[in-house]
Amino acid sequence: MTTVSFIVDGITCDGCVSSIRRALTAIDGVQSVDVKQENGEVTIEYDPQRAGTSSLQNAIRGAGYEVS
Repeated sequence: MTTVSFIVDGITCDGCVSSIRRALTAIDGVQSVDVKQENGEVTIEYDPQRAGTSSLQNAIRGAGYEVS
């Protein structure tokens, strides 16, 4: 497993947290997702054989948020 963190703009409520978590956990290979609303940090543990950072970032963008 590999862990990566991104700073995500626009996380303002629990609904935002849920949307991002749902988008990321739908990706095959994602083991866990931790979203911190207070600083916009999203930490993802994933299997690099099954998912890549670009697919993780695309999922966040697809949920309507920008990755810094």
